[in-house]
Amino acid sequence: MQDITHHLRQSEPDFDKLTEGMLFNDISRLFDGRVRRETERAGFPQGYRRIVFHLSHNDSLTLNELVKLTHMKAPSISVQLSKMEQEKLITRKTDENDLRKSYISLTEKGKECDRFFISKCKETEQVMFRNFSENEMETLKGYLKKIAGNLIEDMEENR
Repeated sequence: MQDITHHLRQSEPDFDKLTEGMLFNDISRLFDGRVRRETERAGFPQGYRRIVFHLSHNDSLTLNELVKLTHMKAPSISVQLSKMEQEKLITRKTDENDLRKSYISLTEKGKECDRFFISKCKETEQVMFRNFSENEMETLKGYLKKIAGNLIEDMEENR
């Protein structure tokens, strides 16, 4: 067991050699990886989480809207939606004015799934931020808001 632990320690990045952006990216991937692991252990594929997230913030969405929001390909989303419909996580309703268009919504079971995903995110945040003081958390949140604002501003300027 010591050999495995030693090997894992050798593969850890030297955080001092990473730029701030690289470190930020690594933290994001570690967060996503932990949440993915925990939700997949409960039987939810990765694609469900992205779809449920966006449906939970909208009453209903079309397939094309989900493609844009999730950055997934339409065939992949279609497969996931079929499974989610079988599991009664979503419903589809055809647009009365345009029969080619259908709206996808979360069922109550789908909303429970969303609450489960949120709980796994919160558990991961507790791990991430243990040993942080309230002041450190406030400072960090201010920095994160500033970073997000800068990136949004840049996106809008460079459309």
